[in-house]
Amino acid sequence: MKESPPSITFTISFPFIQWFKDYSKDAATRDLIAGITVAAVYVPQAMAYALLAGMPPITGLYTAFIATIVAALFGSSRFLNTGPVAMTCLLSASVLYGLHLEPQTDQWVAYMGLLALLVGLIRLLIGLFKLGFIVDLISHSVVLGFTSAGAMVIALSQFGHLFGFPIERTTHIITVLADIIKKIGMTNPYTLGIGILAFAIIMGARKISKYIPGALIAVIVTSLLVYYYKLHEKGVAIVGDVPQGIPQPTAPAFDAQAITSMMGGAVIVALFGLIEAVAIAKTLAVKVGDRWDANQELIGQGLANIAVAFFKGFPAGGSFSRSSLNFALGAKTPLASVIAGGLVGLTLMYIAPYFYYLPKAALSAIVLSAVINLIKPWEIIRLYKINPTDGLAAGLTFASVFFMDLWVAITLGITLSLGSFVYKTMYPRIVVLTRDPGSKTFVNAEKRELPECPQILYIRPNMSIYFGNAQYVHDYIMDKIEERKLKYGKALKFVLLDMEAVNYIDAAGSEMIIRLIKDVRAQGVELALANVGCDVYPLLESAGLDKVINTELVFDSKGQSIVELFKRLDHEYCAKRCPYIVFEECKTVKGEEFRARKTA
Repeated sequence: MKESPPSITFTISFPFIQWFKDYSKDAATRDLIAGITVAAVYVPQAMAYALLAGMPPITGLYTAFIATIVAALFGSSRFLNTGPVAMTCLLSASVLYGLHLEPQTDQWVAYMGLLALLVGLIRLLIGLFKLGFIVDLISHSVVLGFTSAGAMVIALSQFGHLFGFPIERTTHIITVLADIIKKIGMTNPYTLGIGILAFAIIMGARKISKYIPGALIAVIVTSLLVYYYKLHEKGVAIVGDVPQGIPQPTAPAFDAQAITSMMGGAVIVALFGLIEAVAIAKTLAVKVGDRWDANQELIGQGLANIAVAFFKGFPAGGSFSRSSLNFALGAKTPLASVIAGGLVGLTLMYIAPYFYYLPKAALSAIVLSAVINLIKPWEIIRLYKINPTDGLAAGLTFASVFFMDLWVAITLGITLSLGSFVYKTMYPRIVVLTRDPGSKTFVNAEKRELPECPQILYIRPNMSIYFGNAQYVHDYIMDKIEERKLKYGKALKFVLLDMEAVNYIDAAGSEMIIRLIKDVRAQGVELALANVGCDVYPLLESAGLDKVINTELVFDSKGQSIVELFKRLDHEYCAKRCPYIVFEECKTVKGEEFRARKTA
């Protein structure tokens, strides 16, 4: 009895129930230290990334507070810290730029919440239905090209805050770069000085120790300088009044037309964020031998984004820097992230008003310090040397960011990457085999320029057969039969189709094989099969293989197929007309006369 196909099911589990199983004092201490340390880094970073998303700085803390705790409760990684991340913020802003909204306005905040809701629903559904494999459709080459170009966009977007003048609100590199060059004379020296000082503090702290919260130190120092020297009266932009406390939950504004316009971008934001989260969680879990569940992680990511949508937040993702800090500090459970999120919540309730004099240039310096090492266009050249197709996909993704919205650029890269793969599968490599007289193995006859048996055309498709390439495989084999007939007349007796590399075949491919057997027979030739996989053969049977082929011509191996087919050849032709010894069996029918001709 055939097994029925698996049904699609989903379940929601509650991983946090297992946190305190065998929980010790040492584990609690490590989680507490990790949570406090990450929070020190997190508060200024979250506010900086909010600006990158076009949101008021305080919304970065809203997102950090809610997303971090929810994702930790429902995820599976003890290290992954979820919240504002640079690339996700940038992609999110790119989506809203397409709606022609003005950043930091109430309308922008409302639609960013709607985008977070869409992103959360997409991630949640992917996790619930265990469709995490979808993220593999975005190739490494596209991610590499986008990350490098995206980091450039992020860096350029911060120059306005660093130099003290407004710049074009777009993610098109050329447009932003031209605007910066045009306005460079408007630079405010105090603002630039604050930005350079903050950047120097962050990078200096990083060189001393990764545990030193350089961003927090930079924020405190620059805020004090602005306060004591009244730099805000000299043109240094500051955060200003910051609402205290956690906002009341509010449902995101529902706008069907906006949802339609956003959906493509929401899918890209959701998938790209999942790549980051899954890659980080997997990498850190492998290092310590943790068991983790990718789909559960996606559920946590989905619920986190849905939650922030109701608290004036924006799409969140997994942070490599904060997760790595959790890892380095030896966090024992996701409670470390809950503590970090909780401390962000306390900051909102008790410390938020003290951010009044925080200069935006310092926040821009935090963003720059986080992304500057991601700008690596030379990696695209290295990738091209390895595989030109991947290099072109990465290069096109990188170049397109100069002229179009980020989410459109990454969509173009994905399309090119998938398109090139599909194109290759439509025209698979098909090899004509013969035996190497030296190694006695079967090799590519055409590439090695070795003789082939005139009576056996031995062919091996090096890819699975499906609707996209079935006709090509059929036509290729029929063309090879015609070539063989032109060369040797009617000598050809068998086409031996080696299915060793055919790991999958669909209905169109199965029906093509049946049709091929009939078409080959119409040419006065029989088709034989070898190495048919256990997953492939039942499909061929269902298509009616046993009705069109002599089952004695279906073989388990190369060796068996040659031995059995040789018995059915015209041995007189072998002895008197064939000029080659291709198989060992040929020697059994070649007489003294043949050997004498070869010697002469």
